[in-house]
Amino acid sequence: MSPPAGRPRRRPVRVAGDGDRADRRRWEAALAAAREAERITADADAELTVQLPPPFLESGALPRLVVGEEIEAAPAIFVAAVTHAVPGATGWSVDDTGLVDAVGTVLTSLPGGAEAGSPVSVLDAGGRLFPLYWSTTPPVQGRTGVGGALYLDPDLAPGTEHGEVVALCRERFRVTALLRAPRNGWAPTPPVEIPAVPDRPPTDAVLVARLRPLGGPDTGTFPLVD
Repeated sequence: MSPPAGRPRRRPVRVAGDGDRADRRRWEAALAAAREAERITADADAELTVQLPPPFLESGALPRLVVGEEIEAAPAIFVAAVTHAVPGATGWSVDDTGLVDAVGTVLTSLPGGAEAGSPVSVLDAGGRLFPLYWSTTPPVQGRTGVGGALYLDPDLAPGTEHGEVVALCRERFRVTALLRAPRNGWAPTPPVEIPAVPDRPPTDAVLVARLRPLGGPDTGTFPLVD
């Protein structure tokens, strides 16, 4: 699969926890704890927890999920921390607020223009393919450890320009729960389940959804980009 001509551009996006320097230190501490606990997995059937960014909900770009429904999605990683040449097994872990830690190989890099938003890449983390959104973090290639937030991005939906670029990352999921988590997701306060996505997304909390894969990820491969 080759990147389409004119490599699509990404507009800026923000998720919970990508703010100031103190936020970044807390992210890194949470990710270090995940690695020390050896929670990295390569289980293709493991449940994912994804953040639902309020701007996407408020604009209607992201559908309001319902517990029990099936969706087709390519959950993406908003990259907040990068570690080069990470030893050990490849795989990923995600906590109940959407904080993710993944080790694998960056297979493609699809930069936008100088005036555009950030590039999109794809990470193979033990067989699971994640789109990567770099934000202000410089893109890298090869074996890499990344940390950040797992989230749903309407720009990666089927039929969209960016969505077709990362089509091999997409699969079907069942929504098993909706939760409201503290805004500072690294705090020990656990999230609580909610019956539905509220009409007005809260400003003091993070909305997350638990997604159960309904089948293994696509076995297709991405070409390395020179």
